[in-house]
Amino acid sequence: MRLPLKLHILILLTITISAIAFPKLGQAQQPYFTPEIDSICRNTLDYIRIKQSLTLQEYEIDRDAEQLQNTIEVLSRHLDNARLEKQAVNAELAAINRHIDSLIPKRPNGPRPKENIIDILYERMSFHGSYGLNINQLALSNWAAGGENSATGKAFANFSLIYRNKSFEQKLNGAFAFGISRFADKRIEKQDDKIDLTYALLLNSKTQWNISMVATFNTQFANGYKYPNDSTVISTFFAPAYLTLSAGYTYKTRDERFQIFLSPLAGKVTFVMNQDLADLGSFGVVKGHYDQDSLWIPGENIAAAVGVNAIVNYKQPIGKNITYITMLNAFYNYTEHRDDDRLRLDFNWENTMNFIISKHLTTILFVNLKYDHNTTFPVYETIEGVETVVDNVPKLQFKESLGIAFVHNF
Repeated sequence: MRLPLKLHILILLTITISAIAFPKLGQAQQPYFTPEIDSICRNTLDYIRIKQSLTLQEYEIDRDAEQLQNTIEVLSRHLDNARLEKQAVNAELAAINRHIDSLIPKRPNGPRPKENIIDILYERMSFHGSYGLNINQLALSNWAAGGENSATGKAFANFSLIYRNKSFEQKLNGAFAFGISRFADKRIEKQDDKIDLTYALLLNSKTQWNISMVATFNTQFANGYKYPNDSTVISTFFAPAYLTLSAGYTYKTRDERFQIFLSPLAGKVTFVMNQDLADLGSFGVVKGHYDQDSLWIPGENIAAAVGVNAIVNYKQPIGKNITYITMLNAFYNYTEHRDDDRLRLDFNWENTMNFIISKHLTTILFVNLKYDHNTTFPVYETIEGVETVVDNVPKLQFKESLGIAFVHNF
């Protein structure tokens, strides 16, 4: 870095003055300048050093500024390139949108046509379910432990119809099953028989609790017998049939895997439309009797009750190919007065475990627990070597089945 000419002259002058002030080494210093001039010279040298330091700092600042300016110019070029690329992409998107618009038919001028009811239902309604055939088979030959050859087949179908809009939601669920077993002696027994329908109306709210109304209906297809005696009918179509009407609240999780319906006020109607069963007082209806004039009064076909109703549904995948589904329907009758100690609670608890083998092949484990305080079973005692019915009491009913099912989902 070159020093200015004035600075060179000033330094040379200072050296000359110093040589004049000290002509010979070793001799006593003779004052040449007055103290005032000497002070001015010293201050001048300090200012020169400060100026040199500031000049060096100014040079470094200029160099840093130049580097920053170069960086800004590079970033500006990158920014311009990015803007150009964005413009190119926007132009391509605009061209694609124009092409899509050209493929869509234009709505004709004039009043807009009304929405078709079929289109509305298609958008707001969903329908799905499954049907299939469950098969079990047992073959024995010279089997020392005993047993009997048998083959069991059960046809089943389930569906769910859902309609949703902004104000409410409607659901209609159906479950049907009918199964028979054929034994080696060629006798046939019914193994499963059910018709279950559930209708639910939910008023939508912003919370997970919704005001709802639920109606359930349950009956069977064919006659049920007191096996192995197939001549005594113990149930038939609409004998019994149960209709439950409830109003309350429904809570469901956001994924709808868990739902619970609680109704503090529910009505349950039991139908026994087979007069022979009604005369026996089956399933809680008033049985037939003779009046004081010895006239036969037929049994009633309908029995009504008021109570509390609760319905719980839960579905949980277990791993990739296993699904657990459970449904509990409980009704507690708080208006019926009985002299015995029967628990006035009816419940039906169904548990299904599906082990999916392939798209249309599934192993199904089904366990059903049921209790109806109006459905009684005979209690036998051996009296003088003869089994005699001494009482009829309600019991916990249990049913379990495990089999391979051919299933089609829709």
